[in-house]
Amino acid sequence: MKKGVKVFLGIIGFLLVGFGIFVGVGISMMDIEVSTEFTYKAPDLPDLKLDFELGYGQWAAAINGSVVMKSADELAPQPTASTAKMILALAVVDKKPLSEEDPGEGITITEEMYNKYVWYVANNGSSTAVTVGERISEYDALCSVLLASSNNMADSLAIWAFGSLDGYKTYATEMLQKLGVTNTKIGVDASGYDPSTTSTAEDLAKIATALMNQPVLAEIVGRSEAVVPVAGNIKNTNQLVGTDGIIGVKTGYIGDASGYCLVSAYKESSETITVALLGAPTREASFDDTQRIVEELQKIIVTRNLVAKEQEVGHFATWWAGNIPIKATEDLNGVFANRAEIELVMTKNTGKMTFASSEINYEVSVEAEEFPREPTFWQKFLHVFGWQAQ
Repeated sequence: MKKGVKVFLGIIGFLLVGFGIFVGVGISMMDIEVSTEFTYKAPDLPDLKLDFELGYGQWAAAINGSVVMKSADELAPQPTASTAKMILALAVVDKKPLSEEDPGEGITITEEMYNKYVWYVANNGSSTAVTVGERISEYDALCSVLLASSNNMADSLAIWAFGSLDGYKTYATEMLQKLGVTNTKIGVDASGYDPSTTSTAEDLAKIATALMNQPVLAEIVGRSEAVVPVAGNIKNTNQLVGTDGIIGVKTGYIGDASGYCLVSAYKESSETITVALLGAPTREASFDDTQRIVEELQKIIVTRNLVAKEQEVGHFATWWAGNIPIKATEDLNGVFANRAEIELVMTKNTGKMTFASSEINYEVSVEAEEFPREPTFWQKFLHVFGWQAQ
């Protein structure tokens, strides 16, 4: 072979070896991880505002215990009146659980409990008649407290469940801390008759949600009346129950300048909306204005389709297989008062899309078509020269 040919072939060989090394190194260093690109767009949500101002007191609305609207940036604690009985009821069923099938333990009315009745009658506080030695179930006692707003039965329940009013105060205070209720103070009684029990509309809306999450208590506050021992037939003081979808929860009035209180609840889809109002000048105003607030909220806080089945919410971005659509496998309807933080989490070809907001979380299942998780050797080879799938 001629010397020039040998030199030429040597150069060609050298170049091929170098090119092979270049390609091999390029392929080995190539990033072949699959990236997920999120393309979901949330539906437009309306501004949260009411078309009127109350001109008195304070109010707040919550979805599942998360406050989404209130009348002022800072709500100062005010006397709760009988809305404090929501706290008592929660504490009692926490300490002495009962169910819809089980009316709970029997309570024997003691001399101390009877004297509570006599005192409230003498001081024009709402009450239900009792006699010494009477036996009343925990369920019937709670009906007396939550429907007829019985002050004496509220104090009697506290004494029965916690040994004393001081014992109740300690227990209820710790319970509220666990619920994240921070601006509520338990006073000298369990009934709210004394103005030393104070709270805010914001806190009461949260407390009402906790009550409505207790099936027995939710059933009681949704009743229009009940029959209990000695006192007989008792009526629900909350005349809004059954109006505009309202299903509870509690009225309140001490009889002083702090005004009338009302806490109400209704359902939007499966979610609980609670509204608390403090400081109404009259009982009628507390009912009328709460009803106005609820009617406005029902226009704003509505169920929306967040994701439709087969809706594309993102895609896997690959240079060797192109963009692989990620689609929802089901419809998702949800209740949101504000825009949510939305995250798409995928593992291989399946995963979840999570909607997280201050008031509630939802998840919807998503999946992508099967596709090769890595490029072939020849795809890697061609990619060195700039090739990628369309």
